[in-house]
Amino acid sequence: MSNCSNINTTTVALSAPLFFQVSVLYIAQGMNETLTFGIRNDPSYTYLDNISVLSGGQELLTNGNFEYGTQLGWSGASHLASGSGICYSYCYVDGIVGRLDYVSQTFQTTPGSLLYISFYIRWGGNGSGVIANVTIYP
Repeated sequence: MSNCSNINTTTVALSAPLFFQVSVLYIAQGMNETLTFGIRNDPSYTYLDNISVLSGGQELLTNGNFEYGTQLGWSGASHLASGSGICYSYCYVDGIVGRLDYVSQTFQTTPGSLLYISFYIRWGGNGSGVIANVTIYP
């Protein structure tokens, strides 16, 4: 992510295998920002849940926890599963092989505002075929 001022990773033992919490501070560059996840997991699955972007304590994303059982607010690949997320709820699950698969959301911001971005991720596999590329851009 560009303009990062702080990156934190925490192991969270909420279910097995483990979810990792990733958080970063980012200064908004434009009136709109797009948060994109590029996922590849050969030959298993990557799980994303509880994706959040906060500004001044206000949530800027729609459906960051996928609890609607749909990808409401998200664009790109459509891979949801119940029983796999934090607390065994819905989450985004991607098992694309051979290339990156993308899911993104664009949201309104105020240029110069501080954004707190966080999400939970877990990988079902390991090795060079496991990629999670996270970007934010105006």
